[in-house]
Amino acid sequence: MLPEVGPVSTPVLAALAGTAVVAGGAGAYAVSSVLRRRRTVDESEDYVQLRDTIAGLESVALVVPENPSVDALAAAIGLRELCEEWGVTGRVFAEGDVTSDDAKAFCNLFNLSLDVADDPLDDYDGAVAIGGGGTVPSFANRPPVVAVVRHRPAAVDHPLVVAGSEAGATSTIVARFFERAGYTPEQDVATALQYGIRAGTREFRRVRSREDFRAASFLQEFADQGTIDALRAPGMSSETFDVIGEAIANRERRASFAVTNVGSVPSVSALEEAADTLLRLDGVSSAAAFGVHEDTVVTACRADDVRTSAMDVLASAFDQTEALGGDADAATARVPLGLFSRVSAERKATLDELIDASTRKTLFAAFEQA
Repeated sequence: MLPEVGPVSTPVLAALAGTAVVAGGAGAYAVSSVLRRRRTVDESEDYVQLRDTIAGLESVALVVPENPSVDALAAAIGLRELCEEWGVTGRVFAEGDVTSDDAKAFCNLFNLSLDVADDPLDDYDGAVAIGGGGTVPSFANRPPVVAVVRHRPAAVDHPLVVAGSEAGATSTIVARFFERAGYTPEQDVATALQYGIRAGTREFRRVRSREDFRAASFLQEFADQGTIDALRAPGMSSETFDVIGEAIANRERRASFAVTNVGSVPSVSALEEAADTLLRLDGVSSAAAFGVHEDTVVTACRADDVRTSAMDVLASAFDQTEALGGDADAATARVPLGLFSRVSAERKATLDELIDASTRKTLFAAFEQA
């Protein structure tokens, strides 16, 4: 258990969070494993409620959103190990396919095989919804959702919602559970959570919370820095590269907001990469990239400015809450073309122009009101 600290400057905490252990790597962790121990316990109310709820089950499905963020995946890995500590069998599922390059790289490095939870999970006694910011899946109550774990969630109707009031990532909440409960995480779990915090906070740029720095500092002793470095530079497909090129060429900026149209996209993950790219441009704090995928106008929104919520921007722009998903940092909206998808080839250019003009106008208006 880390000792309580007094006022500590952000630069010092950031240095602690980002500095590799001098002994580093597998050798240092081997020593730590030999000395594996329970630490002083300082259990929070949220932790106790979650533990007591899950510990009463034999098996639990840990469910992340469709095309989950790295932060949600990391938090799920951490919760899976906590379930093991509590004597409960836990397995990670996703509400839909994993398509983003970052998430695929993460799953490959941590040998995480995700089944899609598209059928009732009858073999499990309960489900825990992890990450995201939209509605909570019900699974037709087969099994019942016993808890929701996500950082800064949208309002949800559920008796047990575990959310960090200051946490910038869901992984932060889970890491703090390990610390407060006195558990030493396995190296792969610590590494996953460490990277989840960095991904969720955008390397501590979007959020500079003491909770995030403290959780990252706690994990630093146990994480493998080499794996984290590998995750920072995943490969990029040629299709994604082409979409990013279109995004940069078609971008429009007003104040600190950037919007772009990438036309037809092969995958939603390529669109999300385009939105991430716009956010890296100098002076841009919020960005949105939209395009057409499978007869649906898909918009990916990103926000680095803590005063702007990507979820709120898209909810304001598109009055179809059932087609929204995500959280304050990253969100996605889907608007089906419906009958317009059947237009003739001669009228397709006109339809594209209408989509471009109306979507740009709607997004900029939503950004300005956010």
